[in-house]
Amino acid sequence: MNVQSAAVFAIDFQNEYRSCGAYPVEGFDAILANAVSVIAAARQAGVPVLHAQAWAEQEEVKTSYPLLHENLADDLRYGVAGADSAAICKEVMPAGGELVIRKAWPSAFRDTRLADTLRERGVEHLLVAGVWTDSCVRATVFDAVFAGFRAWLIKDACGSGTDFMNRVAILDMANRLYGGGVLRTAEALKALRGEPHQAWRCSRPVEFQYTATTAETLYEVL
Repeated sequence: MNVQSAAVFAIDFQNEYRSCGAYPVEGFDAILANAVSVIAAARQAGVPVLHAQAWAEQEEVKTSYPLLHENLADDLRYGVAGADSAAICKEVMPAGGELVIRKAWPSAFRDTRLADTLRERGVEHLLVAGVWTDSCVRATVFDAVFAGFRAWLIKDACGSGTDFMNRVAILDMANRLYGGGVLRTAEALKALRGEPHQAWRCSRPVEFQYTATTAETLYEVL
């Protein structure tokens, strides 16, 4: 990983995913704390930090995910523009000058200028933390890979509704994480400091033929 052309990408760390929110993420406090550490290290190293925020204006609700929203009660909608629940968590609040990508779709690349902005800034590697791993993180990561960026998942700074959902999503992405890999927070901090670090790297498609009984063991390989 070339840190000189890297950026940290924090995806959807919003209040509605806290334990008291409408869509709680299992272990959110610990995941958020790991993201805080990574973001702080990036800022200290002068590595850019980017944020994605689920944020749908009323008119966008009608066009993004129309089949989902047509019968969804108001209190179950997420990323509602202006709502306290959609606010980025104070622990990872964007600092001055940090890019915030507001998105109405799971992928932060859809209907935004994210890909062009990253290229303009010389970013090739994305260190990714965020929630939900099986939805917005996965959609964003795959679009990043398709656009030619190298994605590095920080596995213990990602989460979903359950830890098992997160682990399966990490494995699923790892199978197609061409040019990138998976690492833990401690190793990401070393990388950001320019120190030797360890990361699992994707070397071929579909390396992990996981099942419900093997997913836990294979996840630990990453």
